[in-house]
Amino acid sequence: MVMKLVRKKAPRGGLIRWLDDDEETAIKNVAGRRVSTGREQYELAEKVLREMRQRETWLQCDCVPGDSPAMNSANLMQDTGTLFLSGFNHEHAPDCAMYRPFSGDAGATSSGTRKTAGSRRISYRDFLPLDDTDTRIKAPGRPVAPADDRTRRTRRSRIARLLLSLIEDAGLNRLATLHPLPSRGVMDSINALRTVTENIEFIRGRKLSEIVRFSPAMSENGRKKLMQELERPDTHWPAGKTRMFFQIFMSDQVTRDEVLFRWPGGELPFRPERGVSINGEAQDGARPPYWVILAFRRGIDGMVICSEGYAHALFRRGCPLPVDSGLERTTLESLSEVAVWLAKKPGTPALSLEKPLFDTEVNVDGEKGFVLPDFIITASKPGGKQHTVVVETMGYTDDDYCVRKAEQHKGMRQLGLLQTDPPRWPLELDKTFSRHVFGIFMNLDD
Repeated sequence: MVMKLVRKKAPRGGLIRWLDDDEETAIKNVAGRRVSTGREQYELAEKVLREMRQRETWLQCDCVPGDSPAMNSANLMQDTGTLFLSGFNHEHAPDCAMYRPFSGDAGATSSGTRKTAGSRRISYRDFLPLDDTDTRIKAPGRPVAPADDRTRRTRRSRIARLLLSLIEDAGLNRLATLHPLPSRGVMDSINALRTVTENIEFIRGRKLSEIVRFSPAMSENGRKKLMQELERPDTHWPAGKTRMFFQIFMSDQVTRDEVLFRWPGGELPFRPERGVSINGEAQDGARPPYWVILAFRRGIDGMVICSEGYAHALFRRGCPLPVDSGLERTTLESLSEVAVWLAKKPGTPALSLEKPLFDTEVNVDGEKGFVLPDFIITASKPGGKQHTVVVETMGYTDDDYCVRKAEQHKGMRQLGLLQTDPPRWPLELDKTFSRHVFGIFMNLDD
């Protein structure tokens, strides 16, 4: 017997039971080979899938040795209501009856990567929205059906991509060392962004710094004067694009409706008309502090308004690396702890880190796709050899989300050695992530 049902919940990966010979044969024939010897096999396979859903289990097959076993979850077809097995974590071995290249969904490649990049850098020369001041209403066009794309992340707004592009160009998504963790003043980080805007043009002859500002305490009169300056008819401006400007700062208080900017002498609330989009959060400001970008434009009443906002959590003010969750903060703290341990051992690698903000193209079995890992670690050995370790935070309480993330792991392995936090997900080990990856870094080849 090579198939078993394992727990989704704690202890994750724990054995529920082994499938007996008849159940295993039924699963392999009905869900694998897609043939059967009769109705009894269909009913037996269906019974196993129903048990998987009722007891919240995964099906694990030992056809693939090592830390990344072939796994299947029992899912329900939305249109027909029928049960089916969906593979994740690792394909079954080619000689296994259950082998099938990952089909994913319409937006996924056969290896589980995305066919198109869901998060792309902004083009500083073409990111301003079209000017809709003089547009007229027209009959609605044909509605577009949403794509069947299970793993696609919510597409980021243009102001989100503007902020993240600036952060990447300023190097604020990279840590040259994890021990000690870099520590800098808030204004040092703001000035790093400011320097980027002062050296990039949004149209020939005009610096990005004219429209991307870092003075959120600007008075209402100051915003009015700035907008009037941008609206001068004798100034160069991208044709057909909205005249607007942006403010970037850090905040500890963010909700879907309001952002508060504080300084030693006071505070100033902003309530964007379109609200505030908070990366990866369905609730209000649960993990401060945040990077914030606000957009300002002229409203229909002729007044300068704050039109929309975007907030992205950061690790800490003195180390403003963007993070997507509180769990990523914990992973980063664990990696820093590992770097401390490594520093005490002679001949061990030094660690640096990058937080990817945009999709990376990979090639899996000749097929191009895109992935966005949580962290990429470069381990530099004393002799000069470098190793790349990809770290994925998997500690989410949403099992389905973790399964969707795992579908992209094959593509991420093209970038480097893949490690998950918790280690060896979906298995559950009696070893912390920091202890596990310490052993990984200690045993890298010279």
